[in-house]
Amino acid sequence: MFSNDSYTKQFTDMMSEGFIFIDNTGTIQIYNSKAKEIFGINYEYDYSHGSGKIENGDIVIIGDSYLGKDDGGLTPESLKVIGIKDDRIKNGDAVIAVGTYNDCKHNNCKYVFSDNNNSAEKLELDCIYKGVRIYGCIDFINRRVIIQIESERYVLDYIKCIGHIVILDAVSTKMKFYQTKGYTARDEDINNLLLGKAFRAKGENSEFFDVIGKDIFEIHKGNSTIQEFYNAAIGNDIIYTNEYKEINGRPTICSLFPVNKEGKRVGAVLKIKDISEIKRVIKERDEALQNLFRIERKLIDEENSKKLLPELIGESSEMMHVKNLAVKASKSKSTVLILGESGTGKSLLAKVIHDNSDKKNKPFIAVNCSAIPDSLLESELFGYEEGSFTGARIGGKKGLLETAQGGTVFLDEIAEISPSLQGKLLQVLQDKTFYKVGGNNLIKLNVRIIAATNKNLEEEILKNRFREDLYYRINVFPIWIPPLRDRKQDMYVLVKDLLPAICNRLGCEEKGISGEALRLLSSYNYPGNVRELENILERAVNLTEGKIIFSKNLSIDRKSDLVKTEHHKTELLKEILESAEKEAIKSSVSINRGDKQAAMKELGISKTSFYEKIKKYNIDL
Repeated sequence: MFSNDSYTKQFTDMMSEGFIFIDNTGTIQIYNSKAKEIFGINYEYDYSHGSGKIENGDIVIIGDSYLGKDDGGLTPESLKVIGIKDDRIKNGDAVIAVGTYNDCKHNNCKYVFSDNNNSAEKLELDCIYKGVRIYGCIDFINRRVIIQIESERYVLDYIKCIGHIVILDAVSTKMKFYQTKGYTARDEDINNLLLGKAFRAKGENSEFFDVIGKDIFEIHKGNSTIQEFYNAAIGNDIIYTNEYKEINGRPTICSLFPVNKEGKRVGAVLKIKDISEIKRVIKERDEALQNLFRIERKLIDEENSKKLLPELIGESSEMMHVKNLAVKASKSKSTVLILGESGTGKSLLAKVIHDNSDKKNKPFIAVNCSAIPDSLLESELFGYEEGSFTGARIGGKKGLLETAQGGTVFLDEIAEISPSLQGKLLQVLQDKTFYKVGGNNLIKLNVRIIAATNKNLEEEILKNRFREDLYYRINVFPIWIPPLRDRKQDMYVLVKDLLPAICNRLGCEEKGISGEALRLLSSYNYPGNVRELENILERAVNLTEGKIIFSKNLSIDRKSDLVKTEHHKTELLKEILESAEKEAIKSSVSINRGDKQAAMKELGISKTSFYEKIKKYNIDL
């Protein structure tokens, strides 16, 4: 015979499974800690409230994931006590509702509902009710019901269904009751509360809810498993091991054993494993495996980037990101836009993308748009027919686009192209066709376009120097190369790669570099980026007579570096001021409830200036 002495309690509380023993009258004698945890009886409360019951005029907030299940049998008819009389609401619907208890004359209830066959991920209600901000959400994906009163959140997770309720005092509008896990055992489901049944206190000064000595049906109502448990306790020969059962709406794995003493049935034991706990462990394991897979995938991508793109020097996180994007770009046929300051290696990156693509055996034509006069650039790109202009070559000329058929055209410094030529280039990107200058034959184009610029194209658009439609056409696959000052950890590998190549090019013996010289190189900000580093190293090789480059051999323009730093600070201040100006405009329009005239007057700016700034900052009004 089990007894509820301290040793038995200590032993059963150490079990990893729920353990319940009832005697042959159905009275609970043992209910261990794990069982209390599974059914929400041993619960840590986030908020405290006293005992009581719902009173007329109290504000009631309900979040019910399935009307009629795990809510005490709530029905659409039951909702009338908070003012909801809607024939469209059916049993099985999900409902979020706010109303006043038994106040039909002045009740202005608010609610939303949905069929449970609805594919929506969430059902939400956000409102001000009697001066109180109330938010309700049923998250069907994560199986969670949230009721938020001002800044306080009352959250209940569920397995299949759940009925959540918060009650606010009619006079103070303070929380007087909120639903928690284990409400079935405490007899505090929504329907009972709406019928006027009393609720227990929670938190500070609340009585301990002890199930020992209570009838099993008082704690677990209307359940076939509990009926089997009771039948076994009173003498029926019912026994099973590890069977799926649902108790209080929770899926469990149960084992039932009758208990005999001296040949007489004295009760029964029910052992319970919480499936939701098993699912949680499996979910955590799956998430751990997914994280491991992502880490492995990242390491593989980084290793592939090093192997596939040895020309791109650098192992910093910034450069690894560039390499990973370059690998993806090389497998894609989309137009690529390479962004970055002068000297960062945009031309090199374009060639690397081409050389690792399926066009690697086809032409790679690089065009420096800033180096060719605009009057000549059109004929260079598109070619021309004989006699199309004075001085045109006899027989005409094939353009660079046509020469690159099947391959890649790299348009460096694309922001330098004139607006008229931008329009023609846009047509090429859209239709993949073009005409030669002075020609009438339509030429189909099969080339991949890679563009590059060191300018901010969005600013160029605002200044009407670059076409917005062309920007969207070339900005399909953008890659930004960080400046050298933002990836100083690559300094060693860059110097290690550049020095031997420089020495070989100059025809001198290979030179090394001292630690102090390397430290000096790392302290400089490089307004000219990698190109400037290469020039500094080349000058050092020419000045160094021995085999080691020392700091004295480095010609670094610290004054230029200081100017660059001050310029960067000026640019940063400009960004701060522009951000403040943008927020001021948005705030003024909001305060004036969308009245733009009032906002202009408050800000003290003209209509023209106001709309220029709206366009500049892309403010959505």
